[in-house]
Amino acid sequence: MKFTKKIIQHEASGIIEVDLDPFYDSRGQIWSVYQDSGLFPRFVEDKITISSRNVLRGFHGDSDTGKLIACLKGKIQLVVVDARAASNLYGETREYLISDKNPKLVYVPPGFINAHLCLSKDCIFYYKWTKEYTGPEKQVTIRWNDPDIAANWKTSNPVLSQRDTQGTSFKLVKL
Repeated sequence: MKFTKKIIQHEASGIIEVDLDPFYDSRGQIWSVYQDSGLFPRFVEDKITISSRNVLRGFHGDSDTGKLIACLKGKIQLVVVDARAASNLYGETREYLISDKNPKLVYVPPGFINAHLCLSKDCIFYYKWTKEYTGPEKQVTIRWNDPDIAANWKTSNPVLSQRDTQGTSFKLVKL
């Protein structure tokens, strides 16, 4: 069974969007999060975060790790920013609304930073990594409200971790 509706490959940035086409019946729905189609690199680790409304995680990233992102439950706002020093798209921001009702996969290449905000009562954020997670000290953390990113967050008062409240300026980061 194929669960893919549309694939959009952004050649310049390397971002890949996959609109999914779930199967629905009286029991609920089924859709594939990942299929080895040759579109993506090899993944070595899966991570899950469970958050409640207005929890914002990120901006985080590094120069080595690609991530395939999905929202398994609830609704999230995902913001992705090109932080590659040599990229002519440096600073370009893309925003996605992803939910279990409108499933989508977004591949975020190495050299990008990403953040997500839980927009529903709770949400489950699922992502596959191309490298093992080695801790926050091996990643950059950018302020969630950095004016150079100018993300259009759907909250003005997010719930943040200590790490995210102490993020640096985007201007200081080139991956």
